[in-house]
Amino acid sequence: MLHINRVITEVTDVLRRAASSASPEPLAATWLRGLCSNVRGRASSALMIAASFICAMQSLAGEHAQLQQPQPFKVIYQADYRGLPISATGIRELSRQKREGAEAPLYTLTSSALSIFAKFTEQSDFVMVGDTARPQFYRYDRTGLGRNKSIRLNFDWNLNKVTDLDSGEHWPLADAEISDRLLYQFQLQTDLLNQGVDITLGTQLSYQIQDQNTLKDYIFSVKAKVTLQTPLGPVETYEIVRSNDQDKRSTTLWLAPAFEYMLIRFEQASSDGENFSLAIEKAYLNDTPITDFSAGT
Repeated sequence: MLHINRVITEVTDVLRRAASSASPEPLAATWLRGLCSNVRGRASSALMIAASFICAMQSLAGEHAQLQQPQPFKVIYQADYRGLPISATGIRELSRQKREGAEAPLYTLTSSALSIFAKFTEQSDFVMVGDTARPQFYRYDRTGLGRNKSIRLNFDWNLNKVTDLDSGEHWPLADAEISDRLLYQFQLQTDLLNQGVDITLGTQLSYQIQDQNTLKDYIFSVKAKVTLQTPLGPVETYEIVRSNDQDKRSTTLWLAPAFEYMLIRFEQASSDGENFSLAIEKAYLNDTPITDFSAGT
């Protein structure tokens, strides 16, 4: 196409020089100039159409890549709370359901641990806005050990406020990408999934967390690539640490890139003994059981 434009330019220049003479322009020259102009116009239009098509395809491809998110899952863990020498079961589950009159489905992420001494439950209801998980409702309940604790937060994005349903207090939602104390883990999975299976060590991801009346910044760093031994076989994971944890506390997650960054192990420890960990035992991805990690998805 560039070659055609160059030829057209040269022919047009010849005609322009001929037109500068005193003699009237021959009819053939007039016809040739019109033909060249028509070809040039068509060539330019073709280039514009091609460019527009390529841009549109690139835009669609980028949008598709950004909309990847983990499928529904259910994972069963061996749970340990405060180092108790008893068997406890932890369950993390992601489900989705259609809402009447709404295009976007409602997702529910739950995390629970149960033993004969204590029960812990955490839940986040959310919708997807692009590739961002937007919380709608958050619940936390702990009973059995120490003082019981309960939190219920309602996120009203139309009124731009979050309300503590137990106390009635409410606070403004400062940012459209605010997460809650559980949902940030799903958002971390989603963000890593969109980056692919090969993550550069040292990569950092940050999230703003609404913790009742406090807005907290969680910053995570991809520390290492680690192969973990599990009851489902060995699995390659990324070890991810919260890099801005308090001095007296540490949070570490191990996520498996080949399984949509499923949480394989979780550890949270603090100097006051408030320790909690999860280690995978069974897993289901979109209702299909994973029996051997080495077999892949």
